[in-house]
Amino acid sequence: MKPLTSPNPDKFSKALGMSYKGSNINGKIWIFVEEEADFVVEDNSEQMFHGRFTCPRIPNPIMLSAVYAKCTRGERLALWEKMRDITQVLEEMPWFIGGDFNTILSTRDRTGSDTNRQAEMVDFAEAIEDCRLMDPGIDGSEYTWAKNGLMERLDRVLVSETSSQLFDAIRVTNLPHIALDQGPILVRCRMPNNHEGGRAFRFQNMWVRHEGFAGVVQDDWMAPTEAPRLLNLKIKLARIKRKFKRWNKEVFENIHANLKTCEENIAVAQSEFEGNPSARNRAEVNKQIAEYILLLKMEEDFWG
Repeated sequence: MKPLTSPNPDKFSKALGMSYKGSNINGKIWIFVEEEADFVVEDNSEQMFHGRFTCPRIPNPIMLSAVYAKCTRGERLALWEKMRDITQVLEEMPWFIGGDFNTILSTRDRTGSDTNRQAEMVDFAEAIEDCRLMDPGIDGSEYTWAKNGLMERLDRVLVSETSSQLFDAIRVTNLPHIALDQGPILVRCRMPNNHEGGRAFRFQNMWVRHEGFAGVVQDDWMAPTEAPRLLNLKIKLARIKRKFKRWNKEVFENIHANLKTCEENIAVAQSEFEGNPSARNRAEVNKQIAEYILLLKMEEDFWG
């Protein structure tokens, strides 16, 4: 979290439903974690807040670094050196580093300006290379910051090579800008599936978020089987399992494509609202954002 005010742990802990674990030395980076997770600070500087993250769902600790880089090339040199220093003491532990690096990595990361930023890009690229970090790629918007026609990808998440060995997949999504010039980033990781044999039926939490879920269950469960007691139950369970599989394929198979479509709809709605800030256009923006948040929750359930 990158705040613009002094830390207020109680207020934001309640709003986020998470525990506050501290801020960096200038108060510009805050860390919150979910219940039963922990973050132990190992390095604290003006541009980075670094520590060891543990979570019951992850078998091993991972190192996390939250970044809020300075605005000038000279000031960012200290950040690049800090990254190199951390690399020396990682001992092959998985490492995620992300946040606002306040610079781009290539000319593709910017549109709306032709200012030469070659030297800054080289500094950043050399730090990434020296630290043997990888960019897992992104979904969503190509840019994370926009103002007055200028758009840039200033925010990103990088991972160490060992991180890709711990997780089956690492997915980074640039979320839409909502009332801010900078958009948040969502990172999700999938643990390896160590189950042997055939693929077992798995109930997806995202199903219950769909407005048609209750109807699917009721219609199928209430249909008679003409069988006695336990056999009746067994037939109903097998039947609803088949129903869920078909329903999942029909309704949720394209959830990732639906997210992309929703992002495009938000961009259109926001553009129309900026041109005509009417109550109707504002309501349309809010509607599209609400639908996007619901889809994100469904996708998060799928990844969980």
